[in-house]
Amino acid sequence: MAEHSRRSSQREASGPRAVESPREKHRGSSRRHKETEDREKTRPRKSEGSRSHKKESSHRRRTTNPQPTNAAPERPRIELDVIGQPSPGIQLGMPVEESIMISVRHSSRDQAVSSSNIDTSGIFAVTSLVSEGQNGERVPLEPGAMCTEKQADSIHPLPENCLDTLARTHPSRQPLGYFSFPDMIIRQAGTYRIRTTLLRMGESGTTTLMAVDSNPIKVEGRRVNLVRRRQQVYG
Repeated sequence: MAEHSRRSSQREASGPRAVESPREKHRGSSRRHKETEDREKTRPRKSEGSRSHKKESSHRRRTTNPQPTNAAPERPRIELDVIGQPSPGIQLGMPVEESIMISVRHSSRDQAVSSSNIDTSGIFAVTSLVSEGQNGERVPLEPGAMCTEKQADSIHPLPENCLDTLARTHPSRQPLGYFSFPDMIIRQAGTYRIRTTLLRMGESGTTTLMAVDSNPIKVEGRRVNLVRRRQQVYG
């Protein structure tokens, strides 16, 4: 009984407490909902344009990387091959000879067959001598460094057996013929290469197409002179 009286006196001391009616609860809930809506309206949002721009950007990035297509076929090109190399070592005064094949390399065998007719008019080759240095450098020499009866030559047809062999071993190559340079004499001892330059003569002048060098040629001095000198000294 005393405990009940104490609790009643505490409630009376703290004063009466307000009790919300259902209408006031609804009103407060509506006010909080409205405040939430106002905050949502004032919050910065991404515009539709930026979202659509992002979609378009991603679409453009995909389209800027197209699928790889087949590469364009390689254009035909002229090639020179030394098919008759000069002797690697000779005595001074001995002649050397060389043969060079001219051909056209295509991207496929079918293209080589379909391009059987190629204009070779005005095409010729000339030879010159190139010195071989110790470090591998190559220096063109004056025309008088090598004596030859024929410094320029036109295209000669290849034998049938060579054509058949090339058709089996190199089907994408179309042989046009060969050049021949016999009886070339190098006048000084040393190490040299024979350079063959392909030229085309046209209405506007002569054009250099390409060049190819032979393997090194080592020219040694004559030993017979050394033997004669020893015979004279030791008589």
